[in-house]
Amino acid sequence: MFSVSDECIRLGLRSGAVVFRNVRIEPAPAALRAEIARKVQAIRATLADPTEIRTLDEVVAFQEILKKIGVNPRKEQPSVERLLAGVLKRGDLPAINSLVDAYNLVSVRSRCSMGAHDLDTFTPPVVLRILNGRETFTPLGKTDPAPVTAGEFGYVDAADRLLCRLDLLQADFSKVMARTTNALLIIEGTAAHAPEKIRQTFSDAMELITRYCGGTAEIVSCPV
Repeated sequence: MFSVSDECIRLGLRSGAVVFRNVRIEPAPAALRAEIARKVQAIRATLADPTEIRTLDEVVAFQEILKKIGVNPRKEQPSVERLLAGVLKRGDLPAINSLVDAYNLVSVRSRCSMGAHDLDTFTPPVVLRILNGRETFTPLGKTDPAPVTAGEFGYVDAADRLLCRLDLLQADFSKVMARTTNALLIIEGTAAHAPEKIRQTFSDAMELITRYCGGTAEIVSCPV
């Protein structure tokens, strides 16, 4: 169902996945948005500006991985940095749906990158690997394919479709929507994330998503 290439492990990536089945995707309930609001308040109380975000150990680790493959992290911010910066700028996390809002909350708590994909739209297994440039990719919110840069890393299904470029941009075809009933959640950390923190992140994501979306959760790959 999910694997990580040795090259990506050597880059410093630590990635795994959870399968959720029979979930209900709805607008986030008030209780979840209240949890988000409390975490947002705590973040804004401890981080004064985006400069402090860029110096967090976990954010620096993601930045260094991007630099290794020739991506400028100041132009293309790691997803964790982007979420935290949005908290400081807008005082909230995006309101997408119950599943996405839940994993975004776990992401800012853990400083791990996360993304979910509709399990019934792609062809397993998904592999995190270095891209060869021949993969197909239509970014989230777009209708036209975008070029794929060889040498970057990404999550690719068995049909050679890119589900997520780096940890930055997901594909449109596999996005989680109201019709989604089964989903694959990818949880990505780095060598800078303590193993116990990664394990706790898996546990937290499974608990929070099943609490607000129902269904069942099963770890299909854990990096630690």
